[in-house]
Amino acid sequence: MCAPTLAASMPAVACEDPLPVAGKNMFCEKTMSEKLPPAVLERWNQCLVTGDATPEQDQKVIADILFAWARERGAVDFAHLFFPMRGGGGAVGGMLGAYKMDTMIDLEFGA
Repeated sequence: MCAPTLAASMPAVACEDPLPVAGKNMFCEKTMSEKLPPAVLERWNQCLVTGDATPEQDQKVIADILFAWARERGAVDFAHLFFPMRGGGGAVGGMLGAYKMDTMIDLEFGA
């Protein structure tokens, strides 16, 4: 008789299909149109077309609304993958991506 394998000795775990909820919590165009003031959204979209920088006051509004939206969903940190545009800045084999992770801390100690 063979000894039981590790998998056979583990309790069965019900696996849910992740596809129906993939992308459910994305701060996308639809969410932005629901949450951002119309004027801020219009300037944001214009900056996407022209390539201009988003005005600082709009950056603050977007960041505050994004922070509140994420906290409503229980987020405590976030991460993103990006590819720096270094123009051949020494990366062997071509451009390499980077991963950045931040924790969302509210330093409002009076609450």
